[in-house]
Amino acid sequence: MKSSLQLAIAIALAASLVEAQIKTSSSGIKTHHAAALNNTGNLILGNSTHESREWHEYGGPSLYPNLPSEYKPAEYYVPGDERHFVATTRPPPPQLDPTAEFINKTRAGMASGICYKEVPTASLSRHLDVLPAGNGTSPDMSRIQVCCEGYQRNPHIYSRCDPICHDDCPNGICTAPNTCVCIPGHVRNYEDKCISVCPLGCGHGICDEMGECRCRPGYTIEPKERKYCVPHCEQGCEFGKCVAPDRCDCFEGYRLTGSGTCEPRCDNCENGRCTSPGFCSCNEGYIKVGSVCEPVCSKGCNKGSCIAPETCQCPSGFALDATRINCVPHCDRPCLNGVCAGDNTCTCNEGYINDERQPNICRPNCPQGCPNGYCTAPNLCICRPGYVKSGVKGRQTCLPV
Repeated sequence: MKSSLQLAIAIALAASLVEAQIKTSSSGIKTHHAAALNNTGNLILGNSTHESREWHEYGGPSLYPNLPSEYKPAEYYVPGDERHFVATTRPPPPQLDPTAEFINKTRAGMASGICYKEVPTASLSRHLDVLPAGNGTSPDMSRIQVCCEGYQRNPHIYSRCDPICHDDCPNGICTAPNTCVCIPGHVRNYEDKCISVCPLGCGHGICDEMGECRCRPGYTIEPKERKYCVPHCEQGCEFGKCVAPDRCDCFEGYRLTGSGTCEPRCDNCENGRCTSPGFCSCNEGYIKVGSVCEPVCSKGCNKGSCIAPETCQCPSGFALDATRINCVPHCDRPCLNGVCAGDNTCTCNEGYINDERQPNICRPNCPQGCPNGYCTAPNLCICRPGYVKSGVKGRQTCLPV
């Protein structure tokens, strides 16, 4: 009797508990319409868009750790009643083509492009009367996110910074500033562009029936990947890049020769060979003086110029003596009372001066003059006939007899 009474009380309590849990106002559970059991005893699910949310709102798998993974929650979830779960088959994950999968993986590994900088906190507040304390190195400064150099704001997602590639990276993904990664079916060529490869295409060639690249005249297969064609220069292209059939584009510091090859460039390399950009190696018999190669006269070149190895050249009015290393003055006529200073110019001895009419003659000089006489030596007069000297020495004059 007692057992029957206890069983009846338990059934009544269970019924009232279920009724309270179903009511929206008392339990807070969001419901849409009643669920019914089908003929197999499983709950028939309604069309609910809140299925996943309700599953997590009520604890999800944490309330039912032993529930098989192939079960998912019914729309009307009642804690403690596992009949409200139905066995279903999970849909297979969406299949991505190789290109889409490559793009997703590549973008997932890209840097965020977000940097930080400090700005005045006042520039971030609309109300300047009360300024909050900033999170920077000082209360008046705040640390904010900005796009790093070489990145720009994504026009659709403002919180994301995308790298900038100036050529827009055709057939590739811009993974860093001016850095492209080619998508599958493409390869980077000699122009640093992503081009298609066989069977899609073949730069400067055609794809044959075997899916291999056959190059046009003037081009040859790229030796490493052998997936596209590159220009061919018959004479090679040392110190440069073959950019078209038999045409080189020289590297910086090099210049194109008449034969179509590249050679180092030097601003001044007379009497030498330009062996590298801006560096001149002097020929034999020359030595580097500053940035110029000058000839060497090992025995010297007195009063002259060394114009070639062991070759001395004298200036105008000078000539080489017998030693071929000394330049001595040269006058066509000998100097009288003086010495040849070069270029037919005489330097007079002391007490003599140059004759105005005859440059090679130096005449005696009498500073006081020689009235009625002739200056025959420095400061020495000889009187004319009919005149005799008178006065002290040095002030002699010629007086009539």
